[in-house]
Amino acid sequence: METPAGTGRSQPSVTDHYAVYRHLALREFGTDMRLGLNLAFYRTFAVPAIARLLLDTGELTERTRKRADDTGLMMYELIAHGPDHPRARHVIAMLNRIHRVYDISPDEYRYVLGTFVFIPTRWIDRYGPRRLRSEERAATWHFYRAVGRLMNIGDLPATWAEFETWFDAYERANFAHDDAATRLIDATRDVLANRFPKPLRRFAAAAGDALLDEPVRRALGVPRPNPAIRAAVHLLLKLSALVRRLRPVPEPFFVPGRPSRTYPDGYRLADLGPDPIRPVARR
Repeated sequence: METPAGTGRSQPSVTDHYAVYRHLALREFGTDMRLGLNLAFYRTFAVPAIARLLLDTGELTERTRKRADDTGLMMYELIAHGPDHPRARHVIAMLNRIHRVYDISPDEYRYVLGTFVFIPTRWIDRYGPRRLRSEERAATWHFYRAVGRLMNIGDLPATWAEFETWFDAYERANFAHDDAATRLIDATRDVLANRFPKPLRRFAAAAGDALLDEPVRRALGVPRPNPAIRAAVHLLLKLSALVRRLRPVPEPFFVPGRPSRTYPDGYRLADLGPDPIRPVARR
């Protein structure tokens, strides 16, 4: 533990912050964090420049399941091990190599990083079994600042509050509808549907739309859900939060290398990501 001179109080170390965030994401709020990260991914479609780039790579329309699973696996490799672990550094090197061929602006990098910080935490505060504590927000912020630095994302705001102010202003200035967003949503609806229990999957499209806030729906061209469906989804989420308050913290659902639909025999880090990486011209 690190103790600043003259304070007489112990402050959490970087390792402690990573451990706190790992517990939030893999255990106590595992379900909420997984859904929040999915919503963060969809939110990037609401920025036309990002949506057009994602569409032009072909990964989300031609290899939808692999692209979605690879993104999740790389994120959870980082979370499970912490940014300083050799496996996490390998993943970050892969991400840097993948993104290097694309013309991505510094603000776009900062915004995407911000979606991972703010969208899951806002979801937890609204629908989780409890709100996050200040030290848990600090742990989240330290984790993603470290990831941002390793990905060479410059000029990150110094504090959570400053970053959140920048993030909200960026959305107000850049959210708009583009045909690329509609094509991406159409291609990836099944990914979100598979997050629902099998008996509910036929309602998944409408329920998934109900999870999106109004600015995102407008930007994505998603129609406003039926009020009854919105009310039912909201009620079910609140009931789920109440039930989870009474349950013990579950075992982590992520195990590195574990078999999945995309990788029935398990995966190696080398299996993740596009092959080949296809450069595209910005429109």
